[in-house]
Amino acid sequence: MSWLSVLRKREAPSAPQAAPEVHRSLAFAEMLDGVRPDHKLQVLDLGPAVGGNVEFLRRFDCKLFIEDLYAALAGRSAGEDGVRHQGIEDLLPLPETARFDLVLAWDLFNYLEREEVRRLVRHLARFCRPGAVLLAMVSIHKQMPAQPIRFRIVDDRSLLYELRTPHLRPAPRYASSDLSEMLEGFHVDRSFLLRHGIQEYLFIREEDEETWVAKPEWSGMGEGAEAAAAAPPGPA
Repeated sequence: MSWLSVLRKREAPSAPQAAPEVHRSLAFAEMLDGVRPDHKLQVLDLGPAVGGNVEFLRRFDCKLFIEDLYAALAGRSAGEDGVRHQGIEDLLPLPETARFDLVLAWDLFNYLEREEVRRLVRHLARFCRPGAVLLAMVSIHKQMPAQPIRFRIVDDRSLLYELRTPHLRPAPRYASSDLSEMLEGFHVDRSFLLRHGIQEYLFIREEDEETWVAKPEWSGMGEGAEAAAAAPPGPA
């Protein structure tokens, strides 16, 4: 059963609506540091369309695809049997010619069941180049916002967290071992534990099932490592 199908039952009492906060993002910064200026990128954003983010990414020579997968999952209609038959593949139609270099999953994995994460990643793997980078953020708290956070890019080192609802819900709290098992065809390259309860990950699309060969355009990426907690900057 999907997280979305039991959302109302599992929501905790609401917390006071918090003002948007700006936090440093070590993973986002590391991802951008690995971009070669002479390499034309294909980027997939799995969050909502945010004008400022589009403008920021235009700095790079990239082709941007935006697919708000959470909204698509929440908007699925049930058939006559009361079952939502549309799967990840149906809700995320991608051009057969797409070969993504960067995938911005943001905090989407927090709102998917394990099998949904597996299906999504298998689908994405078909459209990602070997060496492609997938950015994901996982809550380590017991409770998290009832809907995905809207992330606004402030600069190449900072993100603004904009809550869409004051309501909370239980977080799946996926561990590194859980994600490594679910993200077939990818491996953890970097992991950063931030002070506000978010674990950021950079996953790399492998060359094949057994071997990954580092690509020169991602020379900024190193071996998997845990970073010290990052302190959020002052208000933008």
